[in-house]
Amino acid sequence: MKIPNLLKPSRKKLIILVALVLLAGLGFWFFGRKKQTPLQFTNVKKQDIRSSVSSSGNLTGKNIANLKFKSSGKLSFINVKIGDPIKQYRTIAGLDTKELTIALQQAQNTYRDKQAIAEKAVDDVKDHSSDESFAQKVTRTTAQATRDSAFDSVKNAQRALEEAVITSPLSGIVTQAIQVTGQNITTTDLIAQVVDTSSIYFDTDVDEADINHITVGAPAEVSLDAYPKEIFKGMVDQILPQTKTTSSGATVVTVRIILDNPKLTFVNGLSGESAIIYARSNNALTIPQEALREDQSVVVSQDNKLVEKKIEVGISSDTDVEVKSGLSEGDKVLLSPPAPGTKLNK
Repeated sequence: MKIPNLLKPSRKKLIILVALVLLAGLGFWFFGRKKQTPLQFTNVKKQDIRSSVSSSGNLTGKNIANLKFKSSGKLSFINVKIGDPIKQYRTIAGLDTKELTIALQQAQNTYRDKQAIAEKAVDDVKDHSSDESFAQKVTRTTAQATRDSAFDSVKNAQRALEEAVITSPLSGIVTQAIQVTGQNITTTDLIAQVVDTSSIYFDTDVDEADINHITVGAPAEVSLDAYPKEIFKGMVDQILPQTKTTSSGATVVTVRIILDNPKLTFVNGLSGESAIIYARSNNALTIPQEALREDQSVVVSQDNKLVEKKIEVGISSDTDVEVKSGLSEGDKVLLSPPAPGTKLNK
């Protein structure tokens, strides 16, 4: 039985179909295959390199005094405002002393009353101490104890009156100050903050894993967000002997960097970054860190071949590594080389 010509594919159609399949295969091979990334090299060069510990922190003064009243009361006056320069022992603020004066007078009156009662209790047994009854002894000792408590109340009232005025314990600049008088003040309310700006510091929190690199006197550089084009020089002045835990759970140590006469408008708390330098090497041979493999080797281009070389490294910065031996200036090293043990295409 013959197949009708309508069901038979023509020779021309078969040729077109085969061509389309071949074109699709060639397109997939050409466009779909993974292109090989060209190798990237860099030259070994000489430059100054340094190792440092970087961390964030804030600008501050030599000392800070947060001034609060030790007794509650109504704020009568405030003598300073934010930004005022201030001398040591200057009066800052005061509470209304009317109620405190009345309280002192009442305490003194109570003390006089209790003193009289105690004296009478003593007189009742005068010249009869040998036959003082138990009841008389209880009356006398109770009266004397009450008198002593009343005397303590007088002292407390006197102290509250004396503490109704705040004076600055240091010279500096007022960075915070309450401004509304007449309001009731408690012992937790901050009345004023005074910062001693005779020396400017940058306090930075260093991770405990890096604190072994830092010593007092080490040079440091500080950059402040408010002065992006400035680098402020300084040195480590103090390493606080106490760890603390950050909100992220890291354990850090606060390091105080004293700045060398920075030309800036002091604002307490300005944020920034510090770099504490613990090692330097000038005019050293260096390579990028991404060229160094885990086994302290590199891959070098030599006579159009890739050659592995072991090197001796020195200090490192955030981006580069010092080469003590094994390479020469101008050598071409491979960036992001394959892992040690990988066969190189030579």
